Amino acid sequence: MRVPVALETTAGGMAALVLENEALRVTVLPDLGGHVHELVDRATGRDLLWHNPRAVPRPAPYGGHFDDWWSGGWDEIFPSGDRGTLHDEPLPYMGEMWCVPWVASVAAAGGEARLTAVGHGTVAPARMTRTLVLRGDEPLLLARYRIDNLDVRPLPFTWGIHPAFAVTPAHRIDLPPARMVVGVSSGLSMGVVGAEYPWPDLPDPTAPGGMHDMRRVRPRTDAVFGGHWATDLAAGWLALTDTETRRGVALSFDRDVFRHAWLWQVYGGWRGHHHLALEPWSSHPQQVEEAVAAGTALELAPGASIETEVAFVLYGDLDAVQSVDRLGEMVIVR
Repeated sequence: MRVPVALETTAGGMAALVLENEALRVTVLPDLGGHVHELVDRATGRDLLWHNPRAVPRPAPYGGHFDDWWSGGWDEIFPSGDRGTLHDEPLPYMGEMWCVPWVASVAAAGGEARLTAVGHGTVAPARMTRTLVLRGDEPLLLARYRIDNLDVRPLPFTWGIHPAFAVTPAHRIDLPPARMVVGVSSGLSMGVVGAEYPWPDLPDPTAPGGMHDMRRVRPRTDAVFGGHWATDLAAGWLALTDTETRRGVALSFDRDVFRHAWLWQVYGGWRGHHHLALEPWSSHPQQVEEAVAAGTALELAPGASIETEVAFVLYGDLDAVQSVDRLGEMVIVR
């Protein structure tokens, strides 16, 4: 067994911290909102995360428009998805955490390597602590989160994990039974905004048989995009499989915290990009005031905190995923 290591280095001219074991390499840019820049499957040498070919990682000004600064990778979205207000002050699009510098450190001991990063809200009196953990040579990255309300007032919020994955038409999306809602669409083949459908069968009058299988990633040349909600997930997991290599990555999370998922499917139709974001979300809708009105926002009492864990697990020898189960400290993908 190779003991996992923790390193301090640079990436793209920015300070970077790295965790690495036999199965995975993870690179974080603390000054860029704790941004996870790389998630490399060392069995293939392939970075699973998508990188914007026209935007290198660089610090954004507070309140900058996320889409115009987005370099890809994995970011944290808190305390609102869309623009909102908190205690009568405006919140940026995609929240605050992605555009403030975090303080981070790495350590390795006892067969584990850990990378702990801490970010503070500017408008939201909140602290987010995320500890990434590699154990031994396991193909498993644990992301342990804690959010503290530092205020004397209650803190309502919505929260999303935002990893964008590199994809090809050979990739397949799997998730547990859910009611799907079309949130954003470039046209009929990606659904009618507001329409509901049972995963994975999207009514599509342009497709043979009148249905489109949403499990299949479409080619960039289709020039379409859509954002679909998986609401009230039957279980807390999402999976993405490359059917050519029969390797993939699954996310396992606490359904009591992340009750929904957002699938941002970009197949050439948004800024010419090709990627897929599989995002666990606490709330639907993701805009904080709308979530409060709908009764779906989370809330922390003054001085209170919330803790949870999200697991990213690599797997092989599968063409599709039927289930992802947590058995103690193990994550089993079938």
